[in-house]
This record gives sequence, C-alpha cells and structure tokens, in this order.
Amino acid sequence: MILGASEAFVKTFGLIVTFGGIGVIVNIILVYVAIQIRGEHRQNREYLASRRPPGARGSFPPEN
Repeated sequence: MILGASEAFVKTFGLIVTFGGIGVIVNIILVYVAIQIRGEHRQNREYLASRRPPGARGSFPPEN
C-alpha cells in the first residue's frame, strides 16, 4: 500500500515539476519579449526625434 501511494506521489510530483517548469520557461520568454519591445519602441522614438527639424514639436504621425 505504501508503494502505491509512493508511486502516485512520484507521478504527481513529476507532473507538477514538468508543467511548473514549462510555466517558468514561458514566463521568462514573455519577460524577454516585453523587454525587447520596450527597447525597440525607445529606439524608434530616438530615431524619429533625430529626423525632426530643430525646434519642431508634435506627435508622429502628424495630426490633421
């Protein structure tokens, strides 16, 4: 009987570790993607600011 409970525990623990590990990996990937998106947006703003004439203000795209 103890062997059966032990086997069930081992399988349950294995599944928890497996799916918990997958969740951690997915979260790490999502954080990495969010950081990349933030960096790219910052680069885009810097690029657009460098292409504006001095003293020009406003948003891009220009509003009508």
